[in-house]
Amino acid sequence: MSDPLDQIQYLVASKNRVRVLEYVSETPADREELSEQLGIPRSTLSRVLTGLEEQNWISQHGPDCESTTLGAFLVEEFSSLMDAVETMQQLEDVIDYLPMDEIDLELIHLRDARITTPTQTDPGAPLRRARELLHEADEFRFLTNTVVSPLAETLHEQTIQGDLTIVGVITGELLDAVSDSPAFRDPTRDMIESGGAEFYRYDGTVSQTLGVADETRAAITQIDRDGHQRAQIETDDQHVCSWVMSTIEEYRRQSEQISASTLAE
Repeated sequence: MSDPLDQIQYLVASKNRVRVLEYVSETPADREELSEQLGIPRSTLSRVLTGLEEQNWISQHGPDCESTTLGAFLVEEFSSLMDAVETMQQLEDVIDYLPMDEIDLELIHLRDARITTPTQTDPGAPLRRARELLHEADEFRFLTNTVVSPLAETLHEQTIQGDLTIVGVITGELLDAVSDSPAFRDPTRDMIESGGAEFYRYDGTVSQTLGVADETRAAITQIDRDGHQRAQIETDDQHVCSWVMSTIEEYRRQSEQISASTLAE
């Protein structure tokens, strides 16, 4: 029996081997189809097929090729590895901002996430995307320990106009800061009085900002101590949405609802 790493190295040493094996694992094909669909010259294809057959990953019957049971198994497992690597690449610029010890998720569920980060030419990209998400939503739930003025303005505008209903869980420290600032206190009181917003005070620590729009679009937002958004991570993955909603609800149950009178001048 050969070393497993030797077989892996053999497979990945040629992209054509991977592409051919993936193709025939989906459906049997003849050499002409493989050459045309994958753009592989016939002479190269012949060598690829011979090598894959020697590994017992495909079988050939005249011009026709199909994967063996072992070949199909290998493709399935290799695809999982590729998904993991793609997820790693997708998250490598933001992983340091995620409190992974508190996020009860497998990273693979973030493989298709939309990640918005600041750039030199567009430092406000995460904030702009967060506002777009609020404009697109009918209902938004969130958990946070900080407030960013443009987002607060968007929440106020959308709620007062009746375009958005919100349920927000905020830390006691943040509520105290809001209460001390007319610029935040008055709009928050207006939202509560409008009937379109519920706010809850959580007397504890919150290390990340979580949100979910219409129960179908989850957002994990990282905001630094200076109030700058470092990353906006969004996904419609069902596992992530369920985790975000249940986390927000867990904090809400441990919180006290804020009345408009709480924010009286």
